[in-house]
Amino acid sequence: MRAFFRLFILPFYRIWALRHIRQEQTFRYKGLELRIPPGVFHPGIFFSTPVFLRFLEKNIDFTGQKTLDIGTGSGILGLWAAKHGALATGIDRNPAAVDCAKNNAVKNGLKLRVIESNLFNNLQQECFDIMLINPPWYARKAADRSEDAFFAGENFEYFDRLFQQMPHFCCEGAKVLMILSEDGAPEEVGKAAQRYGWAMENVYEEKRWGERFMIFSLKPTDAL
Repeated sequence: MRAFFRLFILPFYRIWALRHIRQEQTFRYKGLELRIPPGVFHPGIFFSTPVFLRFLEKNIDFTGQKTLDIGTGSGILGLWAAKHGALATGIDRNPAAVDCAKNNAVKNGLKLRVIESNLFNNLQQECFDIMLINPPWYARKAADRSEDAFFAGENFEYFDRLFQQMPHFCCEGAKVLMILSEDGAPEEVGKAAQRYGWAMENVYEEKRWGERFMIFSLKPTDAL
């Protein structure tokens, strides 16, 4: 069944989704209401964000925690953290996503600092207690900024940059959480993590439409 879905359904679904995000949409989740303009990752079209949100709701206390949402898109993960007491920051290299996240923070009456940044490049030196990562995970070069949310480069260059830069922004004992799909070569991501001294522990799994999503806790190998 999964093989049938991957071969015959998923390719058409992805084409539909990429077209769908070129129209303005609305997304609601437990008291949050977001407007999603064209070209910004829609958290409801793909399943990773709702899976991540359910995990965070049950497992993470954000109260007073400096939280960084990496690749914030619409701002949903950062806004969820802010709603539950975090001092939240979102970063995204897509200017449309930065404006979207800022507008959604205002719309929901929440404080979310949003910075236009290609990963950590424009982020001032500071440390965070919690990092949330819903990354691109398909091996292809993005054609434009709207595709940055899906494609991690032909050789997963996104993850090399992520794992190389991340230690400089983690507080001691920081919680680093990342969601991946079985369709996104988690083994290759794990190899990249190891190259830069990170260990990935699978702490949660959930299937949606036959696709397995995995949430990993990342820790420096020298802290284990």
